[in-house]
Amino acid sequence: ILRYQPGAGMKGAMAMEIIPKSRYPGDPQGQAYSGGVKAGYVVKSINGEDALTAEFGKIMDLLDDEVADPRFSKSTALALEKQGRMAEPAATPITVVY
Repeated sequence: ILRYQPGAGMKGAMAMEIIPKSRYPGDPQGQAYSGGVKAGYVVKSINGEDALTAEFGKIMDLLDDEVADPRFSKSTALALEKQGRMAEPAATPITVVY
């Protein structure tokens, strides 16, 4: 998933942009597509923890799902340094229910 959108009041998360193919078996950027996730799906839980009413930032931290894009690495590092994390990344393998 390339992009999520927060819900009302910055609660919850909706998948907005999905990589439309899996490039090879086990492709980490193609897992959502392979699993049938579509744009507009709402994250209901992560490893059994409710995500519908969770802070958007916490959900993003739990997923720890940053695309390795050098354009964003410096800004992401600065934001983490300044603001810290709202949650540690979820234990793998991660089970996400939409």
